Amino acid sequence: VKINRSANCVTIYGKDAEGNYTVPVKAMVCSVGKNAGSTPLGVFRTSDKYIWRYLYGNQYGQYATRVVGSIMIHSVPYLQQAKDTLKTDYYNRLGSPDSMGCIRLACIDAKWIYDNCEKGTTVIVYDDAQNPGPLGKPETMKILEGHPYGNWDPTDLTKEENPWNTELPSIYLQRDMGDG
Repeated sequence: VKINRSANCVTIYGKDAEGNYTVPVKAMVCSVGKNAGSTPLGVFRTSDKYIWRYLYGNQYGQYATRVVGSIMIHSVPYLQQAKDTLKTDYYNRLGSPDSMGCIRLACIDAKWIYDNCEKGTTVIVYDDAQNPGPLGKPETMKILEGHPYGNWDPTDLTKEENPWNTELPSIYLQRDMGDG
């Protein structure tokens, strides 16, 4: 797992033919620490994992994976250990520095790391403002203020509970208003 702190982008690497983790397979948008140095640079190994974890400021994160000390990879914070208490304003700031030092992800991405990166996985935190990573930085989805489902993470795949999962996708075409 490589976290480009200056680009707020995570790249996951898979094994190459020699068994080394050099093949980029997945990119995720994240939010790192808003204060300089609050997300430390370096090479770390994951340790503890939590489905729900208490966070600084009376908040909770889903699918937390410890990187080093109090720094974890986890979902955007919730007000309670309840999936319908998402801090929507934090979700809408994914892609820019916004945390106390942890690496925040959309629920689907935090769960992917929780499920697929075993304890002891190498995490490299680095800065490269010119290049977010070999797969680029994904676009972020925003939740409109006042949306009736705004307190749920739209990427949470809990089908039975998440009201976003009852919506059918929509496509809106933007017409060219030029001369033709």
